[in-house]
Amino acid sequence: MWIQVRESDNLVTRMGETKRSWRPDTIDYEVDSVPEINVHQSLMYDGTDFTIITDTDAIKLELEPLLIAAYRKWQDSESLNLVCKEHCKLHYENLRAQYDSI
Repeated sequence: MWIQVRESDNLVTRMGETKRSWRPDTIDYEVDSVPEINVHQSLMYDGTDFTIITDTDAIKLELEPLLIAAYRKWQDSESLNLVCKEHCKLHYENLRAQYDSI
């Protein structure tokens, strides 16, 4: 497999089974395999080793609306004395713990 790496920051910008067409400020490498990455992750290659960088700000930004909605639902269930208030509180606390762990 071939990868193309930006020289300025070692970011893998392109990959494929054949050599990539030349672009300025890039280096091509032939590698045996490439690690899998998830959403909000970037793959770096320094010529010998791969590094995966996680964009924690993007993950938190994605979780914030869910956290706010869960908090509002929990507070509404408390003020209206709904049967789901314990479940809503637990859901909010789980999301909050996930958010805080990032």
